[in-house]
Amino acid sequence: MRVSFSQFIFLFFLGLLFFADLPKLIELVKKKIKTYKKNR
Repeated sequence: MRVSFSQFIFLFFLGLLFFADLPKLIELVKKKIKTYKKNR
């Protein structure tokens, strides 16, 4: 599968955005788990 340069750049930036948001996502998941356990 050949990936063009523009596609590579696009995927690269997408990855950067994802990894920049990863800590926030992890925090959100932890909070959701805590509230879920409390509600049970």
